[in-house]
Amino acid sequence: MAFWSGAKLRTEVANQQIVKPFSKTKIDCSAYTLTLGAEAFVSPSFGDNLRENLKLALDEPAIELVGGREITKGGGEVVIPPGQFAFLLTEEIIQMPKDVMGFISLKSSAKFQGLINVSGFHVDPGFAGRLIYSVFNAGPSALHFNRGDDLFLLWLTDLDGRATKPFYKDKPGYVDIPSSLVSQVSRETYSLQSLSDQVDQLADQVKLFKAVASGAAAGLALMIAVLTYIGLQPASPSNVETATPEAALPSPNVTPRVPQLPRPAETQLPEAPVNQSEGNGQAARDVE
Repeated sequence: MAFWSGAKLRTEVANQQIVKPFSKTKIDCSAYTLTLGAEAFVSPSFGDNLRENLKLALDEPAIELVGGREITKGGGEVVIPPGQFAFLLTEEIIQMPKDVMGFISLKSSAKFQGLINVSGFHVDPGFAGRLIYSVFNAGPSALHFNRGDDLFLLWLTDLDGRATKPFYKDKPGYVDIPSSLVSQVSRETYSLQSLSDQVDQLADQVKLFKAVASGAAAGLALMIAVLTYIGLQPASPSNVETATPEAALPSPNVTPRVPQLPRPAETQLPEAPVNQSEGNGQAARDVE
């Protein structure tokens, strides 16, 4: 058993149509580079809406002419948060001969960012279809990838003979990410990053509660101080409390007191004046 060299990859992969579409520029030393395809699925984080966490359909890359040269723009984007699991579909379709076996891995550029391949590491003889990579983001940051990005590597090696039944894969391979795989990982993942985010949210809520409580306590203390200050002020005529109408009303069980009115003063009529002439006449009669 020997791994294929770059020269053999250039000729045999094209002749046997092992990879479609094939491009000589995708040969990397003794491996063939595969790209991110049309679908991806990322496991939901803690608190995500499971109904909205669906497979992602990634748009095709666009080609623009810049300065007389064709530049390929990245296609649809997939984001893998820290601590989350994802399924990534290849753009290329693989058709393995029955006397050839493949080995797969991630490119080092993705590994250095913390992406780990947790799927199988081989491709069986006779396999036909797209490859689905199961990956896990063990890094500290969210990873962003676009459709058409060079992410995967495929090595090929010869077997010591042509495989016969039942020693080769005769079932159809994948053309997309099946729902059966999605259902197995569609539950919330309590990653360290998602739990850390929840702790940060709780800490912010506690800080807000403390700020509101401190403000309320300060307002209450100020109100008590003002009321205490008002209570210590000397009473003035303007501050004398007046009886409320309810307090002035007599109790139904108490006989109301009739106020004593002052007696009017006796009026002494003036004496009638005595006529002087009549007085003198009376006196004369008395003399007689």
